[in-house]
Order: sequence, then C-alpha cells, then structure tokens
Amino acid sequence: MTPFAGNQQKNADGQLGESLLQRAHTIVWKRFADECELHAFFFTPTGHSPAENAPGVLFYPGGMWRKNLINQLVPWALQLADRGIPCLVPELRIRDVYEVTAEDIMDEGLQVWEWCYAQAEGLGINPRRITVAGIDAGGLLALNAAMQPVVSKHPWWRFWQCDELPNSPAAVAIFRGVVDPESPEAWNLRVAQECTNPAAVNPCDLLRKRLPPLFCAHGMEDPLLDFEGVEWFCKEWRRFGNTVEFLPCPHADHTLVNFAVNPALFERIMIAWEEFMVSHSLWPEDAIGDVTLN
Repeated sequence: MTPFAGNQQKNADGQLGESLLQRAHTIVWKRFADECELHAFFFTPTGHSPAENAPGVLFYPGGMWRKNLINQLVPWALQLADRGIPCLVPELRIRDVYEVTAEDIMDEGLQVWEWCYAQAEGLGINPRRITVAGIDAGGLLALNAAMQPVVSKHPWWRFWQCDELPNSPAAVAIFRGVVDPESPEAWNLRVAQECTNPAAVNPCDLLRKRLPPLFCAHGMEDPLLDFEGVEWFCKEWRRFGNTVEFLPCPHADHTLVNFAVNPALFERIMIAWEEFMVSHSLWPEDAIGDVTLN
C-alpha cells in the first residue's frame, strides 16, 4: 500500500507539475468585469494545428473547491498529448481565493465545458469527441457536464417539437471522484446548502439511460472518499444500460492520482483508461502505450 501522506503528495506533485506546466499554451477562457482572468492550460501533441480534428480531454482539477490542484493533472495531460490527444486543464474559482458558493462553482464547471465545446474546432479538437474527466470534486463537475437534465423549452401542446438536448461529452472519466455531494465525505462542498436545486446537480439523482461511456478508478483504501459509494454508482450507471468500466485499485489510498508518489499505479490506470477509450473507438489505437513522462 502507498502510505497516505498529504504533505508528500502535495510537495511531490506540486514540484513536478509546476515544472511540467510550462509546456502548456495558456488561454484566457473567462474574464470578469474587474479584469480578473481564468486561464486554461492547453497541452498539445507535437506539431498539432488548429486544422486537425483530434479527440480531446477537458480535465477538472481536484482540491474539493478549496485548493488549486491543477498541478496534479499535468502528468495526465502530458501523457495523453504524447499519444496525440490534446488536453485542456482550466482554472476554476476556489473558496480559498474567491467568495464563491457551490452554485457558482457548479455553474462555472458547466461554463468551461460550454466554452471548450464552442472553441474546440479552432483548437484542432473534434467537439463531438471530447471527454470530460475529473479528480475528487472535479469528478462531480465532470459528471454534471455529462448528465445535464433535459429541460423542455417549448409549450406542452407542441408535442411534436423535439427538445433541444444539451451538448454532451463523448465520454466521462473520474478518478477518486465525488459521485454523491450529499454523502458525509462531501459535506464541506455545501451543495445541499448553497444550490437552489441540489437534486439537479447530484449525479445519483440524474442516473438514466443514454449516458456517455464512463471510466472510473478508485482506491479501495481511500480514507477520504468512500470506495463502496463509487462502486454502487458505477453499478447503477450500468443498470440503466450505459457503458462503464470500474477499476478498483487494491491497497491504493488517496494518492491514487499522483504520478510522483506512485508512478506504477498511475501507469496502470492510464493504460486501462486508454484501452477503454480505444475499445469504444473514441481514441486512436496508437493512444495505448507506456508512460513516457520525463
């Protein structure tokens, strides 16, 4: 078992991610009236151009909406970029820096997905082949983007008129993700207290047919995020007729996602994810390979 050590995790991934973050292109994805800006870090394959039509990934950082843990995702994004898959890792407002509520953050998670979808073609990404992925509370944001409820926008008597479906990701991936914001371990997200309609953003209340393929990895000895709850969620995803691969990681704890702490586990999860995506024709076959970070 990889021993759980918060400072070890923070320092190792912080130093590695900070050095590797310099390889990204920086894009302003949101600008506020006071000129404050939020950036998206764009990791691209060598020679990538806007004329391409590649599959892409939008990553939602972890940190439970208090810490900015973008650096954790840099090894993931670089590995996929090396496999020909451009990745976006956006900044989102967090409570340690901004006065934001859970509703603000959930809305911003949808906004960055809509921005990514709208800008995809200009970035050389196929908008219909974007995967959303997230870590801990970033997993909740990824699920929210993939599970948006259909809201009827026309009068009931125009029964022949089809509802306009929200733009949906091609797939979703969560790593030690929060799947139930009302669970005890997610109480500090304050979704129930600060969202106008908590059920509309709770993935457990949005399970239904025709959801995108889901890949999920979770440590079986994670002391902070419940393994059994995530396992149940994946079973329910499948029970509704949707595709899911759940990768339980024995002896793994909350450092599950941290390349600098456990590169062997990182490689195992990455290859399993790549194989899942290739098997559903969402990524090219040459996306599968050994970890090449250096």
